[in-house]
Amino acid sequence: MAKVSININGRKYALGCEDGEEERLMRLGQKLDDRVNNMADQFGQIGDLRLMVMAGITMLDELDDMNKSVDAEVDKRVVDLREENAFALKSASQSEMQATDSLLNAAERIERLASRLSRDVE
Repeated sequence: MAKVSININGRKYALGCEDGEEERLMRLGQKLDDRVNNMADQFGQIGDLRLMVMAGITMLDELDDMNKSVDAEVDKRVVDLREENAFALKSASQSEMQATDSLLNAAERIERLASRLSRDVE
């Protein structure tokens, strides 16, 4: 297990992570530090815990909004795909009916020709 030291609001925190995840953890730590510093700029140094909670809540709020947006987009695409599927099925059904009609017409013509040929041969 790897260890990473991140700096949040001027304090160092040692964290463990899976090997190879060090860079990602440092990047996430930097984002949290940026958010906490932004909160400290807005509200002052009101305590690390309070700043961390506020930063976490705002980040979760943004994540929740993104999840809702993704869910809405997925729902929209599902509806679009269902409409496309219904159109494709209707189109395939119409093509099948046209092909069936064409085959029946061809069969009728062949029967008429065969009937004429058999009359001509007699």
